[in-house]
Amino acid sequence: MKRPDRFGAGQSGMTLVELVVALALLGLIVGALAAAIGAGVNANASVDARAQGDETLRVAHTTLRRYVGQAWPVKWRAGAREQIGFVGDAQSLGFTAIMPPWPGSGGFYRVRVALEERAGGMALVLRRALTAGERRDYDLADAADPTVLAEGVAALRFSYFGRDDGARESAWRADWRGQRHLPKLVRLDLQFRDPAAPAWPALVIALKLDEDQR
Repeated sequence: MKRPDRFGAGQSGMTLVELVVALALLGLIVGALAAAIGAGVNANASVDARAQGDETLRVAHTTLRRYVGQAWPVKWRAGAREQIGFVGDAQSLGFTAIMPPWPGSGGFYRVRVALEERAGGMALVLRRALTAGERRDYDLADAADPTVLAEGVAALRFSYFGRDDGARESAWRADWRGQRHLPKLVRLDLQFRDPAAPAWPALVIALKLDEDQR
């Protein structure tokens, strides 16, 4: 007597070759999905990093405009000669600004903007300290509230536009010290160490006091 087939007449199973092909196709599909997910994660991370970099740049520019734009023509006496309390060169800038009583305490501040060595490398740092005019320098290494404006800086250059005491026409200068009036414009050019970091466009700040107010 013939034994009946358990799987029914005419039904056949998957061969080994078909199983291998199916597994290979499944592997390709899974790999493609994983690559797509990874690309999406990287794209999101890149967008987040770009947004964070743009926000850092916006805050830095706003802070610099707020302080440098408020530079005040404080007069110092250097021997028999009177000069303005504004000391700037290619690498640093020091001045006195009058700040409103918000968000901190208002009054006259000695302000210094320069590169400083920090744990992550060179950083652009703004330091400030309240002053009553008893100090005539901008050495603020011990200021209590330093503000880091940008990190990972490779190069920095300040320049100043105005008419110095011996010139008839205004021009850009690499330094501004020992003058009897403020510059009209201050420019900051900055480069980052990481070539993938967001570009920092040249920042040009107009001082709020014009020649008629000095």
